[in-house]
Amino acid sequence: MDPKLLKNIQTHVNGAQEELANLLQRLIRIRSYSGEEKEIVEFILDTMQYYGFDDQHPDGLGNAVGRLGDGPVKILYDAHIDTVRVTDEESWTSPPFEGRIVDGTIYGRGAVDEKSAMAGFLMAGKILKSLYPNGGLPFSLWVVGSVMEEDCDGYPLRHLIEREGFSPDYVLLGEPTDLKVFRGQRGRMEMEITTVGKSAHGAHNRRGINAIYKMNPIVRALEKLDRSLPPVQPLGRGSITVSDIRSRGPSLCSVPDHCRIHIDRRLTVGETRESALAQLEEIVQKNGAVVSIPEYAGTSWKGTEFTQEAYFPTWIMEEDHPLVQAGLETARLVLNKKSKSGFWSFSTNGVATAGRHELPTIGFAPGKEELAHSTREEIVLRDLFKATEFYALFPFVLMGKI
Repeated sequence: MDPKLLKNIQTHVNGAQEELANLLQRLIRIRSYSGEEKEIVEFILDTMQYYGFDDQHPDGLGNAVGRLGDGPVKILYDAHIDTVRVTDEESWTSPPFEGRIVDGTIYGRGAVDEKSAMAGFLMAGKILKSLYPNGGLPFSLWVVGSVMEEDCDGYPLRHLIEREGFSPDYVLLGEPTDLKVFRGQRGRMEMEITTVGKSAHGAHNRRGINAIYKMNPIVRALEKLDRSLPPVQPLGRGSITVSDIRSRGPSLCSVPDHCRIHIDRRLTVGETRESALAQLEEIVQKNGAVVSIPEYAGTSWKGTEFTQEAYFPTWIMEEDHPLVQAGLETARLVLNKKSKSGFWSFSTNGVATAGRHELPTIGFAPGKEELAHSTREEIVLRDLFKATEFYALFPFVLMGKI
């Protein structure tokens, strides 16, 4: 890597700080709930064209896809551009879609999760075009603003890989890492357990079989199983949470003949779809119940319908992998200090790239993970500037490691 490259990148970022802050502000001001991303996709594609990207287009699902360079090594930068909804606007100290900036901190829905990364990706693309106006990049950098991630994490990149035929060599995710290099996450899956009883009038309840009562020992067994799950390094322990319970009967004056619980299952190292199912099968067989994995069904802003089983596999990259080492080296150069690797607590699009397709994947972005989905979404703009330096420098460091 040219030793002058970092200095040139830092000079460009320093000169673009106001533009970069305004870019993030504009992204926050576009409300982009899952399935409603058309406006922000069009804005991102227009920005890519204005910044000189070599290609920009929406894919069949509706992801915003842009490319810089045509080198043989394909590097994918992904930031999902949909957000969870705002249901408690009165609890926000700053309006959620204003992008207010106060004392160097920007506030708003998506500031952390994860429009700040998209702003940094776009500006890094502009900088690369400025540094290489005549081409000659030794890689091709693909920038994706993925849609529908909050509804079905992983699916937008599954679509890109499986439906569009694009398979990157390396992936960088823009989920919040607080300027650390993250290299994995626990997986997750959803499961449902159903018990069936026999309805009867409440005045003659002993003539019926109460499906809720049949569910009681199952719920107790799941609570006991959750407490017994062992921690496994480096991701810690898995978990089982009964997150919803519903019953059905002829009326509220009758014995319910149907009961269903919904389960959130977090999967640590060594836990799989099959092993998690087997644990529950053992419980339900004793109680005459049925366990299943629900199917997620959605429709994107383009009208594209899709389904996916609610299983999102665990994934982890070894610290000595060249991609992880390139991330740590880039962070050290940009932050001027030794960086550590870590892991997300929540799920990301890496369940598709690394979990399903075994593509080398890491993450780096500003923002604290615990502020995502909260009324306190905020990032320090200084961190956004540093992240942008990382995004512009990282491909060159990576090329020196592979």
